Amino acid sequence: MTKKQDNTITPERKSRLDLYKRSTFRKRNEKPQQGLKTTLRVIKYLNYERKGITIVIILILLSIIFSLGGEQVKKILLDDFIKKGISEGFALHVAYLAILYLLEIITTFSSSFLMIGITQRTLKMMRRNIFIKLQNLAVSFFDRNRDGDLMTRITSDVDNISSTMTQSFISFITSVMTLILTISVMFWMSWKLSLIACVTIPILYIAAKKVTDVSRKRFRQMRYERGALNGFVAEQINGAKVIQSFCQEQEIINEFIIESTRVKDITINALAWGSFMTPVIGFLNRLRYIIIITAGALLAIKGDPTATIGTIAVFLTLADRFGGQINNLANLYIDIQNALSGAERIFEIIDDQTIIKDGDNAIELTTVKGHVVLKNVTFGYLDDKIVLKNVSIDAKPGMKIALVGHTGAGKTTIINLITRFYDVNEGDILIDGKNIKDITQQSLLDHIGIVLQDTHLFSDTILENVRFGKLDATDEEVIEACKLAKCHEFIMKLPDKYHTKLAPNGSNLSYGQRQLLSIARTILKNPDILILDEATSSVDTITEMTIQQALKNLTKGKTSFIIAHRLSTIREADLIIVLEDGKIIEQGTHEELLNHKGIYYRLHHAKDAT
Repeated sequence: MTKKQDNTITPERKSRLDLYKRSTFRKRNEKPQQGLKTTLRVIKYLNYERKGITIVIILILLSIIFSLGGEQVKKILLDDFIKKGISEGFALHVAYLAILYLLEIITTFSSSFLMIGITQRTLKMMRRNIFIKLQNLAVSFFDRNRDGDLMTRITSDVDNISSTMTQSFISFITSVMTLILTISVMFWMSWKLSLIACVTIPILYIAAKKVTDVSRKRFRQMRYERGALNGFVAEQINGAKVIQSFCQEQEIINEFIIESTRVKDITINALAWGSFMTPVIGFLNRLRYIIIITAGALLAIKGDPTATIGTIAVFLTLADRFGGQINNLANLYIDIQNALSGAERIFEIIDDQTIIKDGDNAIELTTVKGHVVLKNVTFGYLDDKIVLKNVSIDAKPGMKIALVGHTGAGKTTIINLITRFYDVNEGDILIDGKNIKDITQQSLLDHIGIVLQDTHLFSDTILENVRFGKLDATDEEVIEACKLAKCHEFIMKLPDKYHTKLAPNGSNLSYGQRQLLSIARTILKNPDILILDEATSSVDTITEMTIQQALKNLTKGKTSFIIAHRLSTIREADLIIVLEDGKIIEQGTHEELLNHKGIYYRLHHAKDAT
């Protein structure tokens, strides 16, 4: 019997879904950027294309002039030729009309073609700025934000701006200029009929103002909810194996339905408010049409010389065009508001200040002995949750420091602070007597090699993945590093050997093989300070033995910080530091800590028992 689908939002499920919403940069109760401010920032990007935009505007203006010129020729044909029955010059005026319409088509096409190039160059600059900013943001930024939401901002939001700029920019400029020129011609033809035609404008303004205020908020909320949904989907895809292994597919489907339903409802609400202007403007345009016909007929009856058949016919066309452009602006409003809400999200990345900044007098770290000191370091990822409490470590050059403790004890946090992925709240971290805050972060990381538990490999060849540790390394140097990391043998068994193309994140290799390549990458870098974060925790015993031999050669003469669950891998460490709740509880050599019979002793015997 099929289990009935439960889409109710339980407290636990609501808590999980809220995680994805909290990944956005701005909380719900924070004041958003104003639409005008965002618009001006987008226009600032267009400043680099001033010449091109000027040409586009001129072409649009010419297109409108040719169009309005055609209407004037049409008036002459009606009043001077058809009504009066004059044939002389008729063919010439028809030719004028055809030429004007042809020129209108040519200038319209040319402006659209030029705008495509302007848009793509502008968006290339915007994408570049976003990507450069992402490369310079601190690790804490990526810890705080979901991959799916960031991808939405970089791809979907930018593409949305692209579509709006390419299509809506020309339409907007055309509509505005057409309105100005059309109403000017209307007043030139008959100021009386023009004033009568404008009677509906105040009503239109009031309606537009109300709809604008409400729909802007709806579109902004829609973009954020879509980003949250994408973050949710990205995480479930990455965790597909875990979901299936725990048979939680239906639970995830239910959560997705809840969130996607919410996105659907918010999107419908936003689009409904955005499209509300169209029927309002349509009604006002028809009302204006009736008023003009009635007023024109009354003026003609009274003998007004401006109320000719040609004038009224052309005036109705112009009034219809006037109303059509207002209707077009209302439709463009939906796209523009949607694009501006996306632009806000893009600018939030560009404006984000989650950056580890070098000091004004920061120096380059050149020669490094590897003396690393933590002095009374206190740190918390959140202000109200301290993770490390008054931690002090003195790692002499060439020492192997092992960090041991239960999950959440603070081991990885120490690594994050030494690499300056985060700045300490209190205390100091020194390298060869220099505070790392007084060292440029780039030069600091140049001297640190990291082997993480979660190895990341790029969709490139094995050769280039290992060479990532030292971009100017020769092929021979890469191969030698792989030999030291004990991965040369399995590489040579692959069909294309070192030129084997890896799948995303190296998924066509085993976990152990990926870790071996990560170690080879670090060996190639040849850093002065080495960090091994669970470097051998997920490989088999035989592979671990070969890795340990490679690491023994690698760590010789280098200051090394090692995190490992397998205590057997740190027996030869010069100093073992035992952490608990962010504090150093014990420290000493393997033998000293066993003799002490404290936490390390219990951990060691628990592992032996296992």
